[in-house]
Amino acid sequence: MTLLLSTSGSRRRPVVAARMTATIALAMTLGLGLAGCTAEPATSTGPDQAAPASGGSRPDAGGEEIDGCSLLTDAEVTDIIGDNPGGVPGSEGGCTWENPDTYHSVTLGIGSPGTAVDGKLPSADPILGEPEEAADGMRFSTGEVEFASGDRYCTLRVVTSVVDRRDRPTMIRLAELVRDRL
Repeated sequence: MTLLLSTSGSRRRPVVAARMTATIALAMTLGLGLAGCTAEPATSTGPDQAAPASGGSRPDAGGEEIDGCSLLTDAEVTDIIGDNPGGVPGSEGGCTWENPDTYHSVTLGIGSPGTAVDGKLPSADPILGEPEEAADGMRFSTGEVEFASGDRYCTLRVVTSVVDRRDRPTMIRLAELVRDRL
């Protein structure tokens, strides 16, 4: 590629140099913007901002590993979302179950010890809107139920309907099971 179309005048050189500078600046901007994109999931938006552990379990303060997939039985999940290949461990002890035919799912997030001080949920993030109070100290926010289990902030989402709130009672029931088992 020729950068200078004509050498017969000095007027072309500043134009070509300006275009080249603009092209380099655009390439650098795009490169920096794309550098922020990764295949890894973003950090948690909840109060639990600890670095994720590898796999689906992580040691708690006492060194015991939390396996979120073991907190609900296959039968409990299958009754809600239908056939599924089982829970897939997520970061920080969470787990996701998904029916590959219907895309119905259950997603559980388990916070680190100390994220729900004295068994109380932390203040809601105002950017997410006003949460709706739910049973037994729980609350609904961004399509999931937030609850405390001991001193851990936890979340649970059930998706079988995206057009109404009929999954909410199921979320509460499963959150109560997790709370009792954790």
